[in-house]
Amino acid sequence: MATIKTKQQYDKAVERIEELLRVVSNDTPPDDKDFVELDLLSDLVADYETVHYPVRIPTLPEIHPSHSYSR
Repeated sequence: MATIKTKQQYDKAVERIEELLRVVSNDTPPDDKDFVELDLLSDLVADYETVHYPVRIPTLPEIHPSHSYSR
């Protein structure tokens, strides 16, 4: 399977996803070429973001700054 390796490839994939979202709807058949391309690109972008833009779990003080452990 292909992968997105550079920020430039990532940006182009995101741009293409935005274009495809204008033509693909909930009524688009899953075997439609635009639907298939959107599905593939979405997976590739998600994989890239997992590596390059990880989402970390916030700490309790970050969630509730008023709760301090220095009591």
